[in-house]
Amino acid sequence: MTLLRRSMLQMPFVAAAASPAFADGVDMVAVTAAAVKQGKLNLLHNIPPPLGDLWIAEFQKAFPKIAVEANRLGSTEMMQRFGTEYQAGASDADLLVTLWDETLLKWSDQGWLRTWTPPESAVYPAHFKARDQIYTSHLNRSCLVTSKTKVKEADAPKEWTDFFDPKWQGKIGMDPPWRSVAVQAMLAVWDQQGIKDVAKRLKANGVRFFNGSAGVVQAVIRGDIQVAAVIDPPVIAALNDEAPIRAIFPASGVPAVGNCFLMPAKAPHPEAGMLFLNWSLSLEGQKAILSTIGSPVTRPGAGSPKAVPGVDGQKILLSSEMLTPAFQKAVIEEWRSVFGLQ
Repeated sequence: MTLLRRSMLQMPFVAAAASPAFADGVDMVAVTAAAVKQGKLNLLHNIPPPLGDLWIAEFQKAFPKIAVEANRLGSTEMMQRFGTEYQAGASDADLLVTLWDETLLKWSDQGWLRTWTPPESAVYPAHFKARDQIYTSHLNRSCLVTSKTKVKEADAPKEWTDFFDPKWQGKIGMDPPWRSVAVQAMLAVWDQQGIKDVAKRLKANGVRFFNGSAGVVQAVIRGDIQVAAVIDPPVIAALNDEAPIRAIFPASGVPAVGNCFLMPAKAPHPEAGMLFLNWSLSLEGQKAILSTIGSPVTRPGAGSPKAVPGVDGQKILLSSEMLTPAFQKAVIEEWRSVFGLQ
């Protein structure tokens, strides 16, 4: 955590504006011309289908002369694959999009990441940028979800402390922390807010685990549980399908894991990677993320997803600033012990 904070850029927060062709010495006209000449981008990303395909199609509408060869992998699998291939000199990736993990800083320390400042990044708050190498474009946030058919709006929990209310005995669910960095970040926020002994308290309150975050949301929809603490991508998908659920983002703090863009130091089509990154951070690219992926974006003033509030005005608490390896290890060990899974 301290290492990351030392490494973050200290750019001022300014209002969103149209990007210039030249910024901080970067000539985007020349970058674009080189990218078009290369004509190809090899993209590794973590966006599930069909959303990822729709998102990439928006880029290709803007830059039809650049063919995107995309490979979608889960973030953990992607990092394992890229690390193995890059170390062996066999990676052909030009750009990666993956959830935040301490591994990204290790790659930076090893000199694996390209240092470059996209002109569009100037309008972003400093905590969404690190080392001129890692840029956060959109977020996976944690929230409270309740059933509209089982829970009246007046009775729905509004804060994280409400999740522990005994009135929800046997009616609560979540993804366990040993399977999710996002859940670990949520636990870090609870700890920061003075909510202690959460594993024991939730076990006593009959918490139920399901198959991933999507499984948790489906359990709320089915009525197997009435309240859940879960990340918002499956919540957004369910709300877009008009599922009878509601999402609450506590005012005391919203845990979030960033979807990060980074470019390998050695890439066959570097300017194509630069162009895609700069476009993704632009107002046009951020609106493309909102309209296709549906996730909340990090560019100030870019707007909100259709189904849930955007980040403007929320107290966003990033996993990169909350989590340490020691905390993660201790949490996993504690929960496994409490639930008898060692």
